[in-house]
Amino acid sequence: MPEAEQELGGGDLGPVADVREVRRVHGQWWEANQGLDVERMRECFAPGYLMWNLNGHPYYGLNEKIALFQYYKGRLVPAEPPRLWDVRVVVVGDMAYVTSEGVLPFEVSGDGSGSATLDAVVPLYGGDGRTVHVRFRETCVLRRDDGEGGRTWKIWHFHCSPLAPEHEPRPGFGDTAAGRRPAGVLTADGHPAKNERIEVRPLTSNPEKG
Repeated sequence: MPEAEQELGGGDLGPVADVREVRRVHGQWWEANQGLDVERMRECFAPGYLMWNLNGHPYYGLNEKIALFQYYKGRLVPAEPPRLWDVRVVVVGDMAYVTSEGVLPFEVSGDGSGSATLDAVVPLYGGDGRTVHVRFRETCVLRRDDGEGGRTWKIWHFHCSPLAPEHEPRPGFGDTAAGRRPAGVLTADGHPAKNERIEVRPLTSNPEKG
């Protein structure tokens, strides 16, 4: 199979070196969410980036994303590492996309999320009154273009939306996310998942570890 179409484990497709670099950038972006690390986040995105945020709103460009991180400090801070599963990477030429599902634990303080969309789904996932575990799904689009003339992989578009509660039947099929849950991932209440149907890769920006 030609390198550009090389199929890798876990649903990955593309040249090995490119897939590893895309995974590294994607992993660093999610790691930067813990504590809202602006500098680590900034390294992952092109200046002309477009975000469709989990809060239901769009953000145009890296500067607006930085402002969003600064806004949420003291209001809605991911204090624990995000947990991702079913991470899939496809690279074709100078374009790539990543899809995954996951859980992002938030510590809520101050005046909260400022988003009626996010506030409406939070009760679906439970929590301890201070920390909520928001389930999400994402699509992340990258280009081998840093927006400033360099040929390095950067995220140009990110779309994140709420994932159905794990015990809600899927319309048309009747199965649930709990039944499809991958091994090695903790549930929102901290218990180990037991289903082994989906390969799990640890969230890390170091491809040698993930």
